[in-house]
Amino acid sequence: MAINKKIVKRIIATVIWSLVASGAVVLLIAATRQQAEKVCTDVVVNVKSVVGVQYISEKNILNTISGGAPEQLKGQLLKTFDLQQLESILEKNLWIRNAELFFDNNDVLHVDVTERKPVARVFAVSGETFYVDDLGEQLPTTNDQVARVPVFTSFPQITKPLIGKDSVLLQQIKEVGLYLLNHDFWMAQVEQVNINNYEMEMIPKLGQHTIQFGDGTNVEAKFNRLLLFYKQIMNKTGWNYYSNLDVRYDKQLVAVRRDSASLFKSFALATKDSIRISNVIDSLQSAKDTSLAIIKKDSIVGLTSKTKTQNPASVPVKTQSNPSTMPVKNQNPTPVKAKPKTEEENVLNEVKKQNAPKPKAVMEKKNQQ
Repeated sequence: MAINKKIVKRIIATVIWSLVASGAVVLLIAATRQQAEKVCTDVVVNVKSVVGVQYISEKNILNTISGGAPEQLKGQLLKTFDLQQLESILEKNLWIRNAELFFDNNDVLHVDVTERKPVARVFAVSGETFYVDDLGEQLPTTNDQVARVPVFTSFPQITKPLIGKDSVLLQQIKEVGLYLLNHDFWMAQVEQVNINNYEMEMIPKLGQHTIQFGDGTNVEAKFNRLLLFYKQIMNKTGWNYYSNLDVRYDKQLVAVRRDSASLFKSFALATKDSIRISNVIDSLQSAKDTSLAIIKKDSIVGLTSKTKTQNPASVPVKTQSNPSTMPVKNQNPTPVKAKPKTEEENVLNEVKKQNAPKPKAVMEKKNQQ
């Protein structure tokens, strides 16, 4: 009798589990059929821009995932969407760093796109132009937006892919462009950067001088020396007193005075140690100057020539054409204006007061239609 009860219990359990399995299969089939009949109710595009400006439009994205017929996306069966393939298609656009597509519980298609960040606009000697992003990749120009980034001109002939010195130069342009973008003062001051024999020459907006920057290494140190010279020297002498500033040499800044007649071959720092700087101005052969100022180890020091002077520790130097000394501190063609809260703000205010036309280095955003 006990055996019969066990058999009955097993039969009942088997029947119950069979009914549960059958119900699950029925629900699965019903859900599958329902899913197959679902359609896309809407499409939402979210463009994640690194700098707050969209360089690829929502219209462009919709045309890409729909094959040029975005109006047909709504009402289309969900099973017809290959989301992984659509992501791959979007990421073929060089301006798109990452793309993710998914449907929510309301059958709305979400398209999340992350753009690349341009840091420089490059013009080649051949006339071609392109952007460089923060990873050093080339980006094509786009009709949707014009990026407000530093401009670099006279890039060597473009080859694909870039190799050797051209590839290194592109990475250096990326580093300099990033630094300029992250510092408002330099974005306002540097009008454009010319490439000459794989070295950079900067054209400032304020002041009639050029800046010999050299290659794109030690970027922060070079700009720090230049800013120090602006604060301590050019704020007193005036912005047109020097014709050339050279920061190519390590821990130095060589300044060429505009109204000098000739150059010495060798100069000695006016310090107790009498450290000698030889041939530091060989690359400035076309300049005409007898008085240089050098920044060394983040401090301004004067230079004296090898010719004997009355006061070797002073800034002025003797020249063959002008035997009288001319101290830099007494030459002030431009009156010194009242300083704002900081020296850097004073220099930046001088830039803003120029009211000059928009430089090539500032690419304005096109008006949206």
